[in-house]
Amino acid sequence: MNKAIIGGTGVNSLPNLKGPYTTITPHGNVETYRFTIKGEEILFLPRHGLNHTTPPHNIPYRANIYALKELGVSYIYALATSGSIHKEIPVGSIVVIDDFLDFTTNRVKTYFDGSDSVVAHCDMSDPYCSNLRKSFIQKANEKGIKIIPKGVYVCTDGPRFESKSEINMYKILKGDIVGMTGIPEVLLAKELGICYASIGLISNMACGVNDENLASIDHKNEIIQAKIDTIDIISDLFCSIELNQNRCECTTSVLYL
Repeated sequence: MNKAIIGGTGVNSLPNLKGPYTTITPHGNVETYRFTIKGEEILFLPRHGLNHTTPPHNIPYRANIYALKELGVSYIYALATSGSIHKEIPVGSIVVIDDFLDFTTNRVKTYFDGSDSVVAHCDMSDPYCSNLRKSFIQKANEKGIKIIPKGVYVCTDGPRFESKSEINMYKILKGDIVGMTGIPEVLLAKELGICYASIGLISNMACGVNDENLASIDHKNEIIQAKIDTIDIISDLFCSIELNQNRCECTTSVLYL
């Protein structure tokens, strides 16, 4: 059991979901679930809790990724419900994230905090696993599911949405989509040598893009279809191809001093 999906909003309807199973870590206890596809057991971690009770700024990120490592996970696909900064990326789009801009301010983002006298630095030239990204794009093309093959994810603390001026700034900085949960997940996975890819599911246009009040817009049908398509791609990938950590740099990205 070396594969996992991290889900956010509204992805707790996976088939044959069993659990919770509790894993004790130095950073807190974590509840995970399991489901089976074609005889293979896959881990599922709902980052907000199964009933969506934990806001983005309070998610126990270090505990979550540490627990997956302890459970033997080598490959993670994370779903990131996001807002689009560009009209060319409409609601319902599936974006294969390839880079990030970090605007979070109050999160612990590393396991190398000096508490164990270990000093290390992690390379971020390819933060999202190149092999998992490539495999997702290929499988989506095989299935005829339209995706956007690259995009820069902007992460903010939340729980508030971003202002119009902030979105304009992110656009100038070449950000494509914006969310509240992708950092520090990708950083922590890289530190532990886990292959991690994140798929952005566009649930709304960011503040000011369409001059809409985000709290009053309902795009439920579009985002549900994007989630169904994404889970279908990931499930098929996990069961139909042989993943190999020798095809990427995820296990060799940490420099110890």
